[in-house]
Amino acid sequence: MANPNGNAALFFDLGGTLVKLNESREIPLDANGNIVIELLPGVAEKLRPLHNQLMFVVTNQAGITRGRLKAEKVEAALAQLDHQLGDILTGWQICPHTDDNNCECRKPKGGMITELADLYGVDLASSTMVGDQEVDRLAGEAAGVAKFVAAKDFFGW
Repeated sequence: MANPNGNAALFFDLGGTLVKLNESREIPLDANGNIVIELLPGVAEKLRPLHNQLMFVVTNQAGITRGRLKAEKVEAALAQLDHQLGDILTGWQICPHTDDNNCECRKPKGGMITELADLYGVDLASSTMVGDQEVDRLAGEAAGVAKFVAAKDFFGW
């Protein structure tokens, strides 16, 4: 619980929750190695009206460590995502590590969530994590987020 007097927030996974993944369940790249941001159905329609809510993206991107992705291109893609949503995201965290790095930020650990919560004064006990995989649920749980909602249920797929 980062700040019991803070505000409730929504924490979102990126790939498979907000944006489409490729057939390998990776963020798709174009021919120039740029990340292709394609919103999943209903994401913009559901999130734009919530623009007064604290909203964060927490994403594992081990492709940075593995050399598939460049950190600055992931940052640019998240900025593009935010712009497509109407500039409503409060912030985001990217974990570039692999499981072997044993960091505190990689989901299913809760480090990205707790760092954002501390930074923005979020009350995790009244917040929600939205994701498409078990690691998302576990990360929210590890951070002390009160509620998990599967992306398919949150966005009504």
